[in-house]
Amino acid sequence: MIFRLSLIAFALSGCVSAEEPSFVPVQLADKELTESSGMVFSVKDPSCIWSHNDSGDRARLFAFDANTGAATGRWELPGVTAIDWEDLAILPPLKADGPARLVIADSGDNQQKRDHIELLVVDEMDPRKSGEVARDQVHLLRVKYPHGPQDCEAIWFDEPSGHLILLCKRFTPWVGLYRVALIDGSSGKLNEDIEAELIIRLPLALATGADRDPVTGDVWVSTYWQAMKFAKADHPTLKAQMSRTPIAMDLPKLRQIEAIAVDSKSDVWVTSEGSPAPLVRLGIR
Repeated sequence: MIFRLSLIAFALSGCVSAEEPSFVPVQLADKELTESSGMVFSVKDPSCIWSHNDSGDRARLFAFDANTGAATGRWELPGVTAIDWEDLAILPPLKADGPARLVIADSGDNQQKRDHIELLVVDEMDPRKSGEVARDQVHLLRVKYPHGPQDCEAIWFDEPSGHLILLCKRFTPWVGLYRVALIDGSSGKLNEDIEAELIIRLPLALATGADRDPVTGDVWVSTYWQAMKFAKADHPTLKAQMSRTPIAMDLPKLRQIEAIAVDSKSDVWVTSEGSPAPLVRLGIR
């Protein structure tokens, strides 16, 4: 049934198929990463990725060398409760010589019962070290949806607007695409309580991850079976870009693909639940 519903969603969105990409898998060498659910490339070390487990784990992030799969670091967030971590994004530095910032989306809500979701923002740690992030260094943003609780597993930072983007997940279309204003315009500080703003509803079922190509501005969205590229081209706004027909391609037959990320060279990567977690570069742009 899920497969049929997903196909219906793709038909409604009018996806254009691409050639089948080549798959070059590596294994992420940390046996405690069993349900990789989010992924983003490091700014501090672009050869590394960050990932985390799905619901049921404590608050921690894993780092790996994307080329070899070697575990390079693990960072704990003591004092933080992880309800249902689903995706990662990275924000540019506030100052030219400052650190990038990681956004952890505690946004999963399968039963659509949560009064609000949480975004955790921390200065990016060194992915080639391990340690703890002090609780007072974790900024907690509480987000409510204007139309009631939503399940969300896909986020990205939209650099042109400065907004964090949330793409919701449902078994059937249509789904909401929301933006979140992270920074208070008057104080220049991170907001604490935010109401997400609806951008558009999309005919897209079962979105499990998303990322924005930092070079081209293309947006990539993963489902359990396909990756879709929403090309930036000459679209002046994110709404116009996401309204266009995406290019779709089949993904490798992995256990359960829940994360997608684009590196600084525009290469696209996915990872899946399982231990060891597989990491695959799609080999197509």
